[in-house]
Amino acid sequence: MNILVVDDDWNLCTGLSHFLERQGYTVYSAADALQALDVLEREPIGLVITDYLMPHVDGIRFTEMLKADERFKSIPVLLITASVDGTVTDQGMRKGVALTLQKPVDMSQLLNLVRFAE
Repeated sequence: MNILVVDDDWNLCTGLSHFLERQGYTVYSAADALQALDVLEREPIGLVITDYLMPHVDGIRFTEMLKADERFKSIPVLLITASVDGTVTDQGMRKGVALTLQKPVDMSQLLNLVRFAE
C-alpha cells in the first residue's frame, strides 16, 4: 500500500516515513495540503496520514477537501495532533477523519492502525 504523510514538521515527516518504509510500505511525503494534492494527482495512495496544524490548510480542512473529491473520498485519513482535548478528534470524525493519533506518536499504535486500514 502507498501511504502519503503530510506534515510541515520535516523531522516528524521523515521519521514516520522511514518507520513505515521499514515495514514494507511505499511512502510519499508532503509539507502541506497543496503538495499533498499534487502527490494524490500522480500516485495511487491508499492511506493519508496528516498533521492537524499546518500552514494554509489544517488537517481537518484537508480531509474535507479529499472527501469532497470523488477521486479521493474513499482514502482513509489518520489525523495526528498534539491537542489533548477531544474537540479536534470530534471535529475530525465529523469531517471524515477515520482515526486520530496523539503526538508524540506511538509507532506500534500507528502500525496497528495502518494495518487496519489495508
